[in-house]
Amino acid sequence: MINNLTSKRPVAPIDYTADLNCPILGIFGEEDRSPTPEHVAQLEAALKQHGNDYAFHRYAGAGHGFFYHMRPAYRQEQAVDGWKKVFDFLGQKLG
Repeated sequence: MINNLTSKRPVAPIDYTADLNCPILGIFGEEDRSPTPEHVAQLEAALKQHGNDYAFHRYAGAGHGFFYHMRPAYRQEQAVDGWKKVFDFLGQKLG
């Protein structure tokens, strides 16, 4: 995973997975470049390795910002399903 470590960000986000103690929801477009599908796969592998509670969903035909209904990146079908996943996840974890 690209870390881009700096003095203001001395630890890569993936390095926090071992200490996570809350459920994680990830919704990603397969055409996204930040994070790339490869980065998502690496993060998922780390979450699995540490036994974290997570749910990841990936959407074909969607890139970064596909939820933004006022932008060209908007993908209605994927966004509507993504919102369903958000509410289902919150209902399961907070309900």
